[in-house]
Amino acid sequence: MRRWAIVPVAVAAALAAPSSLAQVVLAPVVFRSHDLPAAATTAFAVTCPRGYVATSAGVSEPASGVTLLDLWPRGLGTYSFRFGNPAGNASRRVTVSVACRKADSADRRARVALRQRPVRFAATIPAGTGKAVEFVCPSHTVPAGIGFVRAEAVGIRRATMHAGGFSFVVFNNGTRARKVVLYGNCLTVLHPAELRTEELAFKITTYRDLVEPGTQRISHACPRGWVALGAGFALRSPSHSVQGAAALATGGRWWVENGGQAASVAELQLVCAVLRR
Repeated sequence: MRRWAIVPVAVAAALAAPSSLAQVVLAPVVFRSHDLPAAATTAFAVTCPRGYVATSAGVSEPASGVTLLDLWPRGLGTYSFRFGNPAGNASRRVTVSVACRKADSADRRARVALRQRPVRFAATIPAGTGKAVEFVCPSHTVPAGIGFVRAEAVGIRRATMHAGGFSFVVFNNGTRARKVVLYGNCLTVLHPAELRTEELAFKITTYRDLVEPGTQRISHACPRGWVALGAGFALRSPSHSVQGAAALATGGRWWVENGGQAASVAELQLVCAVLRR
């Protein structure tokens, strides 16, 4: 059984343009729920409405015992997902979301366009070790969302964004070397007629949240008038795991599991943006 829903939200953007040419960033979020059979891997893709850019994607409602193996941008408006549900676990149901963004204007001749440029990095992680990976966005773009393709033995302890690009920490808990492919989604704004790059002002905020034992849902919001582009995380405690992280319309949502006996801190990151000249 599959369920689709589109939740549209319009947020005013800060543009240095005449008031008669006022523009907004349209920020719908596409949700999709999917059944995950036991002892199987399940892959599917989620696509934004026509004309929208998929800036990031994530798990908005996780499923117990299930592992997100793949999450990567597959074209301008689509993200691919792959989940592993191990033997012994019951059939589960998961909900994912894709953050879709588009610049809009009352005057079509003055309309600007959002464009994304995904970057990709492949690394081999030796057995029983971790590796830090950094890579950058192209010039005149800003980091928007993260992605990965990995084996079940590989865990991602850090997936964050900074002014120049992306930072990952990947651990291989298996007995042989494993390959992981990491993705960063970089975003820019173009004027259609002149192909002149506009400024996409962005803010990256890192929250230090105290997580009690068990699974906790945590939400954070962008400043008023900003839209959310992506959600990241950095896990300092070995007892922590992220079951889901997703940018919604004007904020982000994370599901963090603390398998320890005491409360401890997790770092959660939200990327927000407005358009400016």
